[in-house]
Amino acid sequence: MLPNVLFIHPLRQMAMLLQKIQRHDAALLESALTAEQFPLWQQAQTAIGFSLRACCPLCDQVKPEFGQPKPGWADLEQQIHLSIEFLQSLKAEGFAGWQQKRIETTAGFAQLELTGEQFLYLYALPNFYFHYGMVYAIARAQQVPLTKGDFDGWHQYPEGFSFLR
Repeated sequence: MLPNVLFIHPLRQMAMLLQKIQRHDAALLESALTAEQFPLWQQAQTAIGFSLRACCPLCDQVKPEFGQPKPGWADLEQQIHLSIEFLQSLKAEGFAGWQQKRIETTAGFAQLELTGEQFLYLYALPNFYFHYGMVYAIARAQQVPLTKGDFDGWHQYPEGFSFLR
């Protein structure tokens, strides 16, 4: 499976998750788990950005900038839409040899040099899912009624189901 394909399904799920969060309480864009963590909007924007940050160096493309400095709900929806369109436009031949490419990047203040395979599987995907997971966690902490299925698009549970009952 090519790297770009790995991000399309979860980006679509994030779009649906964000719509559900917005319908529940549009003010949650500014909510965070703790005062020193990014708010929901920035967690979402960072996850979206990681999909592009992951794929572009692996296929020798310049990372497009779709983000607003402080986006609203519609901006996040547009960023996801444009990111999916961009990822779908990437051709398989552009990824030739991606596993062995040398990728230089930063992780916080650390300078990294990784193979494409290490970069994707050990750095980019974990970071994408970390920030996407924070969106879910912030929403759940604010009592938005979400399930694991809202996050991954696969699990299904009846309304009101709880593992604790």
